[in-house]
Amino acid sequence: MRGNDSEEMISSAVENFIGGICILEVDTDTKEITPIYLNDGYYRMMGGTRVQTDAIMTHLRRSVIPDDLPILDQGLEDIISDNGSAECEYRIVDHEGNLMWQKLRGNLYSRKGTKNCIIAVILDCTEQKTIEEELKRQSDYMHLLMDTDITFDFNCRTDVCIYSMTEADSLSHDEVVKNYIKQIPSIGIHEDYIENYTQMIESAMQHPRRDSMEFRSKGLLNHNSEEYRWFKVSIVSILGHEGYVSHVIGHITDIQEEKLKEAELRLRADRDSLTGLLNKEATKTLINNILETYSADGNITGALFMVDSDNFKHINDAYGHITGDRVLAKIGEILRDNFKGMDVTGRVGGDEFMVFLNNIRTESDSEFIAKKIGYLIGHAFDGEDFGADVSVSIGIALCPKHGLKYEELYGKADKALYHMKKNGKSGCVLYDDELMKDIDRVG
Repeated sequence: MRGNDSEEMISSAVENFIGGICILEVDTDTKEITPIYLNDGYYRMMGGTRVQTDAIMTHLRRSVIPDDLPILDQGLEDIISDNGSAECEYRIVDHEGNLMWQKLRGNLYSRKGTKNCIIAVILDCTEQKTIEEELKRQSDYMHLLMDTDITFDFNCRTDVCIYSMTEADSLSHDEVVKNYIKQIPSIGIHEDYIENYTQMIESAMQHPRRDSMEFRSKGLLNHNSEEYRWFKVSIVSILGHEGYVSHVIGHITDIQEEKLKEAELRLRADRDSLTGLLNKEATKTLINNILETYSADGNITGALFMVDSDNFKHINDAYGHITGDRVLAKIGEILRDNFKGMDVTGRVGGDEFMVFLNNIRTESDSEFIAKKIGYLIGHAFDGEDFGADVSVSIGIALCPKHGLKYEELYGKADKALYHMKKNGKSGCVLYDDELMKDIDRVG
């Protein structure tokens, strides 16, 4: 391989690594962190635009939540001490206001006075940390989930509400909330549910009624908790002697466990059980949501891949369905491992897959990534009897160049895939009007 080709391949591989490969300058006096270089993989991992991501990294210390700043500072100090590589995990606020866990691992490259240049790899470890935190939360709340009961009695005339809680240990206590209607926004109910909750109570004050709703709240079980949990409240109006509503009685139950199970079931319903990828409908829905952010004159480019196994029927017939399932599962694993952040991966047919790459840099990058995926899949079973039969063909359509609608991109990527199938398989083709004009494919 010629030197220029080798350098180009290495450069492209670095740019498309799923995660951040960064060069940062750290000032030991001011603690300021200045990005010198960020690869394209970091922008794709962050999911936002390049401008949004640059703003986060340029002001990294402002993006890291205050509780984690000492952790980041200590991690950078360990790196700068030049005793080998060091790492740290911290949380940042992304461009949408969500918390993201990042793992930074780096080495000192050079030092000049107070300026220290480090080379670092930054990975998104949100999913791993979320699982760890959820397990801890479930353990912490296990005793509270057992027979915990909350009732309240709201006196409509005095505007005073008395909360009574009975816990698993049979102990109970009351809390009095004066000026209840005005205090509803401050009793821990999430802002998204305050208006409906207030309207429900006010309506029950006017006319006798029974009602219920689900809402998220923090502090009902533990006033020191900052975690929002799901609850269900059921209310009933009580008439006084004059025939008017005098009290609203409520019963609140913790339904966090049920909500978690519902979310798990929805997630399972949206995912293919064999590959772990999104199913066809979920894939289409997510891609459509992303395409709404694209415009014909914008500077964001996306790529839709249609990925199809070349010899799947032969593998099934010659080696059995168990082997066929192994091949499909492996393809799913490779796609999951190589596309993150705002990318979408799905299984849309028996041996057909779809990938949408959000916010790529150039057209050639889409072909490079497609070739990389083809190579990984093609060598996934080296050494096994059927290994030589495993390969994929990939058709590529670009957004906005080839369309802004899902149907347009799907149709053109499908034509490119068909062209690849007719011309040797085991490769990728970028849609081109002239190249595809002889294709008249139905379905």
